[in-house]
Amino acid sequence: MKYKFSKKGFLLKKINENLNKFELKLEPFKHWVFSSVLLEETIDELLKLSFPLPKIEKHTGKRASQNQTRVFFNKDLCNEHSVVKNIAYVFNHPFIISKLSNICGRDLKKGKLRIEYTLDTGDFWLEPHLDIKEKLLTFLIYLSKDPTSSEWGTTLYNRDLSFHSKAPYKSNIGLMFMSGKDTWHGVPKQKKIKTRRKRKGNYKAHGT
Repeated sequence: MKYKFSKKGFLLKKINENLNKFELKLEPFKHWVFSSVLLEETIDELLKLSFPLPKIEKHTGKRASQNQTRVFFNKDLCNEHSVVKNIAYVFNHPFIISKLSNICGRDLKKGKLRIEYTLDTGDFWLEPHLDIKEKLLTFLIYLSKDPTSSEWGTTLYNRDLSFHSKAPYKSNIGLMFMSGKDTWHGVPKQKKIKTRRKRKGNYKAHGT
């Protein structure tokens, strides 16, 4: 007799398996690149979500000043979209939290999960920056399948803010790193982009 998983149970199983497929890179700071994270059908469901595209006349290079590019996975959104609810369930599951903790070496059980869906368009750019120390772990999953999206990967910088490398951008690739004194990253100015979509998850220290 075969055991039938629920949809979110099957997603949990597959993501748990996919998190075994990563490459650890130590330069310019410790980070992990996952060859795939979600199910392809989950990616497609996320891309079909109908969120209004932000209208920004001038990008400032700071994410916090342009919150209209961010859609947070809150209770209302989870109730409205099953794919959002299932992803929140998976990344809040003790199995996944424990696995990510073992990979990065930081106790994430002390953290609180925050997930956002970002919609970056036009002249979007992000200045080189460090995440606040309260972010125990940042996990980006790139979603877009646009033919020109290969240039949209997050740029990683050396301590002196010189260019080191660009994370590969391909739909379903994951980039993970911890906050620290040397984890400089950003998105430099480039040609106009269509819509750079990604799922971003943080485990933040409680009380922040």
